[in-house]
Amino acid sequence: MKIIRLERLSQNERLKIIDRQNASSQKIKTAVTAIINQVKIEGDRALLRLGRHFYGLNYNSLRVDQKEVEQAYQRASKGYLIALEQMVKNIRINQTAQIIRKRKIVRPETGITIRHEWRPIDRVGLYVPGGRATYPSSLLMTALPAIIAGCQKIVICTPPKSNGEVPDATLVAARMIGVKEIYKCGGAEAIAALAFGTETIPKVDKIFGPGNAYVTEAKIQVSNFTSIDLPAGPSEVIIIADRTANPRFIAADLLADSEHGGDSVSILLTNNRLVALKTSAEIERQLNLLNPESNARTAINNNGLIIEVKNISQAIDFINDYAPEHLEIMTADPKKIVSKIRNAGSIFLGDYTAKAVGDYASGANHVLPTSSFAKSFGPLSVNDFGRFIEIQECTRTGLTKIKKTIETVSAIEKLPAHGNSVKIRFLP
Repeated sequence: MKIIRLERLSQNERLKIIDRQNASSQKIKTAVTAIINQVKIEGDRALLRLGRHFYGLNYNSLRVDQKEVEQAYQRASKGYLIALEQMVKNIRINQTAQIIRKRKIVRPETGITIRHEWRPIDRVGLYVPGGRATYPSSLLMTALPAIIAGCQKIVICTPPKSNGEVPDATLVAARMIGVKEIYKCGGAEAIAALAFGTETIPKVDKIFGPGNAYVTEAKIQVSNFTSIDLPAGPSEVIIIADRTANPRFIAADLLADSEHGGDSVSILLTNNRLVALKTSAEIERQLNLLNPESNARTAINNNGLIIEVKNISQAIDFINDYAPEHLEIMTADPKKIVSKIRNAGSIFLGDYTAKAVGDYASGANHVLPTSSFAKSFGPLSVNDFGRFIEIQECTRTGLTKIKKTIETVSAIEKLPAHGNSVKIRFLP
């Protein structure tokens, strides 16, 4: 794994590391636009044709039948069911604690009250990655907040395997939490179907969930018509470590993130030369234990980096510029550092808070902002599945107190009907 010193980087070299906006290639943009247009025009017919192209000739239905779900559940191992139960419990605890239902009633003037009331989004579409991989954890991370928020309709789209079937693990996770509307549909065509609706798949009000470059580009393209959670790029982790950190743990966590895909980004920031050297050697050792077909080696070779810093303060400055999706702090006193981090999706403190903790079992959400979006977005939460409606009430006394202001400003803005709408209420 390449080792560099931060202070030796030119400004352009530093920016090249930090500026990783996941802009789609023109080839991807063109392909996605074509797919979206096909789905808009042809609906189910386009989905089935594209499905056979991507998933094989066995692909002949869109909706998952409940019989398929029950059969998958019967085949599930006891160990998997127990693991799911713990995941569901912990996610519920975390997401329920985040619910904001009431805000303080404001009375800016006597006779005027303003309050905000929570309303869940009616119809949400959840994209769960699939195909060659299986991600029941992503289903739970998106569907449970939607359920807790009170969304009336929850629609899941997930690409099937080459045999035209959704993996058992995904169906079992859906059954456990009571989500029944699941469609065998993936990629850009699934996003288009959720955004515009087809004969079978309903149009939704907001689309959630991670995906590949085509899914991300499709979400961006449909966002003028249907709301989306956030644009997302390749997975990324930064680990900040001092001399007390364990290189074996560091290497294991860097590789864990790298196996998401060949474009994943894994970076170690350390002020200790020995930790840098030992981590580099440990990465090579652990890589040899992984399946040769793992994405990890490609990702480490393309985007893996060990950066030596003069001190921890320099590392903190770099992190706040970078705004990583995942940040692990393996130092003597991680809590002393965390208060100085302004930009990160999810922060993991100490030697035993591996990134996989948040991916699966702690209850924290693993749908996180990437590509510097942690500067303006936070983790997915129950509050993303609803919004507050502003409700205001003004008595005659209250209107009297602001009448002159309304009339004055409406005259300046040359909107006399606005002023008259107040004035008329006081005429005999």
